[in-house]
Amino acid sequence: MKKISMLVLMLGFTVLVHAQKATINITIKNTTDKNCYFSIPARGLGRDYLNLGSKTIDLTSDKGSVSLKLRHPVFAYLMYSDGGGSNAARRYGYKFYLSPGYHLKFVADAANGNVKVSGIGSNNNQPLLGKTTDPEIQKLYGDTLPNRIIAVANTQRRQLESAYRQYVKNYAPSTDFKQAQLEEIKYTALETYFGFKENNKFQIGGAYERNKPLWQKIQDSLMKQVKLNNSNALVATNYQSFLREFLLREKERLWQESQEHPAEFYKEYYNADIPTGTNLFAADNENLLTEKIINKHFTGAVAETAYAILIDEALDEKNPKNLVSIYDRFGKKYPDSEYRLLFKKEIDKVRKAEKKSLTSDMVFLPQNGSDLKKFEEILTLAKGKTVLLDMWGTWCGPCREEISKHSAAIKDHFKDKGLNYFYIANSDLNHVNEWKKLIAFFDLKGTHVLASPELDKDIMRTVKGTGYPTYVIIKKDGTWELSKAGYPMKRDVLIKQLEEALAM
Repeated sequence: MKKISMLVLMLGFTVLVHAQKATINITIKNTTDKNCYFSIPARGLGRDYLNLGSKTIDLTSDKGSVSLKLRHPVFAYLMYSDGGGSNAARRYGYKFYLSPGYHLKFVADAANGNVKVSGIGSNNNQPLLGKTTDPEIQKLYGDTLPNRIIAVANTQRRQLESAYRQYVKNYAPSTDFKQAQLEEIKYTALETYFGFKENNKFQIGGAYERNKPLWQKIQDSLMKQVKLNNSNALVATNYQSFLREFLLREKERLWQESQEHPAEFYKEYYNADIPTGTNLFAADNENLLTEKIINKHFTGAVAETAYAILIDEALDEKNPKNLVSIYDRFGKKYPDSEYRLLFKKEIDKVRKAEKKSLTSDMVFLPQNGSDLKKFEEILTLAKGKTVLLDMWGTWCGPCREEISKHSAAIKDHFKDKGLNYFYIANSDLNHVNEWKKLIAFFDLKGTHVLASPELDKDIMRTVKGTGYPTYVIIKKDGTWELSKAGYPMKRDVLIKQLEEALAM
């Protein structure tokens, strides 16, 4: 154990030695806000489960500061407003290019949007490129053809190119800034178009399938203009966003591919025939599949970042499936990665939780309750008890997240107060082993039912549930009510409902 601890300390010391401070002293004039918000996109992590890149900056007397240790240049964002109320406030965004050793002074007037930047590194942080505005694409959602969104994406890129040329002429920025900004520009149109297309296709449904060749043709054209695997572009936020989006959407595409062209899919990704490949795919079509995508498309620093995205999102979604083994493979490939150290503590928690076993407090009905068909049968099981019923699924990210955030706290609050717990897993008849593993992993003491499709449908129809998770409070007299806590859960609202039910 001492050897392992010493190794971790040495690696941690290496990270600190190579890091240098960058600071920004911030003054926001004409604002009533007491704080502003600073964020560093953590190389595409997106969800940023460890909250590595977000800071709330206190604006005491309109002034605040941020100091951070950097090993490499990054783009960062500052968000502030004049404080004029949630709806009426003028909101501003400023994009910084930060490098180790920078010391900047940022002065903004929230009344008119004027900005002045001075100090070490100020030649790379002037307003011509710093002020940020998002393209107005919300109004384009629902378009069945790609004409308008590609026009917006191309206009956005041209405007950035023009501003960049003027910036170089005016401010003589550093070589590394110019290289980073060119990469940012290069991926602008692709990031805007790809992200819009992948979200919009769910809104337009069949119209997308009819016009898919048109949407795909434009995407293919944009992809030919850039490199998918580009370590030089990792500093660029547009590339980071695209990388994260690509991992998700490629996984979704392969889900569809497994249905439409199973022989080719299983041969390419699992080197297996359909029966063998089907079993391997079903065992983990999330984390392991994402790892396969990474190994197929990316190398070097990009693969390292892609692994970090995978781990970050799996931790955020509380999806432990194969996560420890993936992290260990990642560590062997990238032993000096800062991400390996950053995620170690959380992965160790997963390791520990995976060692938990089922206990006598985790009650399984005969046939796991899969023979139950009606909600009335659940009410009969609950007769004379006050029960919190949780409609969940092993495949359901929001279900796992809510269980992780709230289950232990609710049980602590109601310890020895007579509250019972029913967990009904839906669409999991083929996931029995995974179901029991997660019950132990999350320490779900209570009665467990592996729902038949008929039971799932009857409960959701009866309680008017609209999605998973759904919580139902069953009272001692056999009546019930749907949780008022909403999603994400307002735990105090659910606790109040449960207390009222127990008091009957």
